[in-house]
Amino acid sequence: MKKFQILSFVLVAVIINAILNPSFAVVPPPEISAPSGILIDAETGDVLYEKNAHERMYPASTTKIMTAILTLENAKLQDTVVIDKDTPFTEGNRIYAIEGEIFTVEQLLYALMVESANDAAVALAKHISGSVEEFAKLMNQRAKELGAKNTHFVNPNGLPDPEHVTTAYDLAMIAKYAMTLPKFPEIAKTVRYQIPPTNKQSETRYLKSSNRFLWGVGGRNKINYRGQWIDIKYDIVEGIKTGYTVQAQQCLVTSAQKDGHRLISVILKAQGTNIYADSRTLIDYGFENFQFVKLADAGVNVKTVAIKGGQEKVLNLITQKALYKAVPIHEKISPVDQMIKVEKDLRAPIHQGDVIGKIIYTSGEKILGEVNLIAETSVKASEGIGMIVFHEKSKTKTVIRLILSLLFLYLGWRTYVTWHRIRRRKSKALKHPDIILPSVQPAIGERNRWKSKKK
Repeated sequence: MKKFQILSFVLVAVIINAILNPSFAVVPPPEISAPSGILIDAETGDVLYEKNAHERMYPASTTKIMTAILTLENAKLQDTVVIDKDTPFTEGNRIYAIEGEIFTVEQLLYALMVESANDAAVALAKHISGSVEEFAKLMNQRAKELGAKNTHFVNPNGLPDPEHVTTAYDLAMIAKYAMTLPKFPEIAKTVRYQIPPTNKQSETRYLKSSNRFLWGVGGRNKINYRGQWIDIKYDIVEGIKTGYTVQAQQCLVTSAQKDGHRLISVILKAQGTNIYADSRTLIDYGFENFQFVKLADAGVNVKTVAIKGGQEKVLNLITQKALYKAVPIHEKISPVDQMIKVEKDLRAPIHQGDVIGKIIYTSGEKILGEVNLIAETSVKASEGIGMIVFHEKSKTKTVIRLILSLLFLYLGWRTYVTWHRIRRRKSKALKHPDIILPSVQPAIGERNRWKSKKK
């Protein structure tokens, strides 16, 4: 009886404590049907969910994200592209380009991303690099620069090849960057596009995106999600790229934005419409279970630094962009510390927007993120000989310094020679009193009387 009373007391105490001090249960990560997937915060690159995210897989047409990036970086939208004799024979999905047909780069970009045209990908690759092989080298180099770790591309469209592989993580890093490029988000969310008649084709080409997140409602455009049949179309999705081959199965890279914040999901080798259920599962998991804490605003004055050799003596450093951090909702946010690092010995000229340093945000020993510090205004170099001689960026600095050094050496040498001669004369005068130094020679009259006395 006594043990029962004690146990009851303890149980009541636990319940009361739970009511007065509620704790937040850690939400378990979701389950997806696909063998590989990832969800990242597009602002910070933080991984919010991953499943075999670094396992090499076939990317199919999600490859075209990389092709679009290189096109936007290396060509102008209004540049013209003439189709060569081999490109029309590209396999798979295409716009049936004709030898000698002329397109703009912009038209081919829409064909690439909206229609997922393989011939458009080849045409763009040859326009930029001269050949598919050279373009593939550029793809691999750029992918590494963007953070890809296990990617190897051999073509610009994702047609099957045993050596054409990537990972969910790598595709997320590539897509994260792509969404920062002007024009790319607009193309990525486009549902329909028209290519008007060309010099070889009298009919308009009508293109439509295969990404049902952008348009799929009613009929067969349903998925069973959380026990209910709902439309595939999801208003917060900004699109990006679908992909399919027999080897790769269904692939999808998705960007979604809610309350001004963007997440990117990647699902590889899914079956059928599970590609959309899995993608939405990750997207909703991210927005429902993470809070996005703003660590820094853009354009905030952080520090004033001294400038050497400038018309202005000081310069304000401001944050280049805003910085968010994805934190699980159940976690308490620890105090955030800031560490500022600025280049030493700053000298003019400095241009507005130049990166001068960075501010690092930490919590305990954990680095939360960093933001570049940039020049708020431009600082021109001081004018005149001082600027030429002492400013380290002056083109004529070396020549001027050499001339001045030689001049100082010459003056020093002449001073030494003169001083040495005077000392020598004084020394002779002491040894031979009859020698009169020029500086103490008597007047003419006195000199004549001295001569007559000597005679």
